[in-house]
Amino acid sequence: NKSVMNMPRIVAAAAFSAIISLSNGKLIGDVAKENLRGAGADEGHRTLSNEDILKNMLRKEHFSFDTDECLIGVDVNGTATYGRCEIRRFPYCEGDTPHICFNRVNRQDKFWPDKNPYFYIDYKRIHCYPDIEGFTCSSCSPGRWCTPEGRCILDENMYSCWDDQLDS
Repeated sequence: NKSVMNMPRIVAAAAFSAIISLSNGKLIGDVAKENLRGAGADEGHRTLSNEDILKNMLRKEHFSFDTDECLIGVDVNGTATYGRCEIRRFPYCEGDTPHICFNRVNRQDKFWPDKNPYFYIDYKRIHCYPDIEGFTCSSCSPGRWCTPEGRCILDENMYSCWDDQLDS
């Protein structure tokens, strides 16, 4: 039956549509500015920082200023520059259970001693997605996030990435 065969495509299209609608084109920096304008210092309100806003969106995703790096730009020769991520440039995810997904990409020029590549975050690949059962964020593409290692790994079967989760 062709309609049954097309179901995965329909579900994927609906999920992708939901991803796009959750961000509404706003960046975390825009929301932080709006927050500052809306709460006067004399009113006693605490304003949210970029970091506070990001923490609220980190449900199934990981981020660290110490280890994550972002694509800063590419020169005319195609040489990429990487550096500290600017949270204000991340999309602002809206909704009751907003999730941010970084979709890290492997670098071709920098490797760990175990020969796994370093991964970076490209601002254009960061997306928001809803809390839909069975729909998970791809933190690393290719590869998977390895919690004990605190980084993306191409072949997680060679590491004890999931042993600690079985104990809980």
